[in-house]
Amino acid sequence: MEKKKNYEQELLEWQWEQIKLRKKYRTTPPGFQDKEMEHRVVWRWKEDVARFRKKCRHTLISSEIFSKEPFAGRDEELFLIKKSLEEQSGPVVLYGIGGIGKSALAREYIRRYGRPYDHILYLSFQTTLQNLISDDFDVCISNLQYDKDVYESKRKYFFAKYKLLKEIGEKGKLLVVIDDFNAERDRDMKEIFSLPCHMIVTTRRNPSVWGIHQGIHVEALRKDEWTDFVRCYHREEFTGGEWKDFEAYRKKVQGHTLLMQQKLKNPEENFSGIGEFQRDLFKRIPLKKEQKQAMTYLSIMPVQGIPRKMFLTISGVSEQTLDQLTGCILVQQVYSGSWQDEMLFLHPIIAKAAREIFQPSADNCRQLIRGFGDYLRGDEAEQGCAWDHIYRDNQKMESYVFAFIKAFPKPAPWLAEAFDELVTLLWIQGYYKEAEQYSKALYESVEEYYGECHQITGWMALRLGAVYHNSRSYEQSKEWYTRGVHILESCKPFNKNHPQWLASGYYKAARLLWHEGDMDGAKEAIDKGLAVQSGFLEGFEEITESLVIRNDRSMAYLLLEKGRILLHRGEIDEAERICQELFRKYSEKPVMERFRINEFTDPGVDGEGKV
Repeated sequence: MEKKKNYEQELLEWQWEQIKLRKKYRTTPPGFQDKEMEHRVVWRWKEDVARFRKKCRHTLISSEIFSKEPFAGRDEELFLIKKSLEEQSGPVVLYGIGGIGKSALAREYIRRYGRPYDHILYLSFQTTLQNLISDDFDVCISNLQYDKDVYESKRKYFFAKYKLLKEIGEKGKLLVVIDDFNAERDRDMKEIFSLPCHMIVTTRRNPSVWGIHQGIHVEALRKDEWTDFVRCYHREEFTGGEWKDFEAYRKKVQGHTLLMQQKLKNPEENFSGIGEFQRDLFKRIPLKKEQKQAMTYLSIMPVQGIPRKMFLTISGVSEQTLDQLTGCILVQQVYSGSWQDEMLFLHPIIAKAAREIFQPSADNCRQLIRGFGDYLRGDEAEQGCAWDHIYRDNQKMESYVFAFIKAFPKPAPWLAEAFDELVTLLWIQGYYKEAEQYSKALYESVEEYYGECHQITGWMALRLGAVYHNSRSYEQSKEWYTRGVHILESCKPFNKNHPQWLASGYYKAARLLWHEGDMDGAKEAIDKGLAVQSGFLEGFEEITESLVIRNDRSMAYLLLEKGRILLHRGEIDEAERICQELFRKYSEKPVMERFRINEFTDPGVDGEGKV
């Protein structure tokens, strides 16, 4: 099947045909009058072609690798990785128990042997290989970005991106590291593992479960490597007696790297093994209340961590607390150029221990959940993402959304608005299936908690309708919008948001009726919405500026929709009157920053009344 040409390509081809005609008919007015004119036109055309080709060229942007980190020994393993990559096809799998140093070994390989590679991807596995590769933030290819109108689904985009990665691997030297890939199976393993590139996979599983029998078992450091290891974490030289105690402890824990790090930083603590370490870590290292809270929050974060500034914003944890936790290596901190910030993360073993001891729940993480919801929604400082940022910027937040969903598979109804922000970002980013599943879980949780006829239940029905609407499942969207409006019409107001939520329901109902061609029904619905919204401010004793802006914005949306409905009903004069009234009323207010005149004329623009 012939590849579809875009408009710019067709235009360039058409221009070349025009140039050929002008060459052929030099004696006619459109023809080239002389060679100099011909050369100028051809030269400009070639420049346009070069710009077009550059714009269409796909270049893989390499991952940023953490700067130098404490590392000792492993020379034999590093040599074996290098040799295996050069001699065998498929991935080199580094496997071993958690905390033994697999990820650090993969990163050190990149630092030592990464120079000859044209491109390097260091990816932290979260949910599926499809989501891993489809992420345009971590796997960034120039002039390529997910667009639901072009690719229809994330699945199609995954295969388009996989094909490009394959081409890039065939043309240059590519290294891909997939860190912490502990899935038993994944439907895309065969395709990803067969990419024409060097690949390193770190896992706690024996690779034989994937049908791969050539793995490198990462074990404890050898005896001769411990001196350098100690110097990485302990500035002062050991005395003879201290070395003896250290050696005894090393044998006791069988040289487990993470336990040895903790021993060097917390010499008074002793653990007999990884099981005891996980069970007793937070008993033996006493933490204050806020430190425990910070560990609870960080335990549910993605493996790559979270930017320090973001964490401080959404958690309410103090900088002093973070400094205390990083000081004893419970929390690790490494600078990230892509975030322009320090990344906070827990070692997977410590994260697992924190989850088992502190047991994160919607209740003890409510501050974090609310804070993250506010962060996604954004504020005056524009720190959030979902609505006003480009697709790729929002992708930075995807791993955190999935982390919250994994941690709280049944969302808490009393935090419905915060959990709804997770759903919103999912469908904005094209994860319609995931958005639908989680939105349904949220609706069911709310209905079970508040009842079938409640304001919150009605609002969540509207939100589920929005998920279906944006995935173009219009019949299901109509069903849920209708249900939401009916509930909000029937229930008693629960809080002062009721008029605005009901007005929003009428707005969505009007939009659906407009699409179905029922202009009379659409006008009736939008008039109901305007009537309800007009009484929104009456429910507040104190009218703040933020409330006025919120009300004005909702009124503006409703009036614009009414103008559009009237325009399609043929009532052009009335439609234009509404638009001009809206423009005059709100043009000097903050609410109009997101609006512009589009379907109507504006007599104030120029003397002839043209836009």
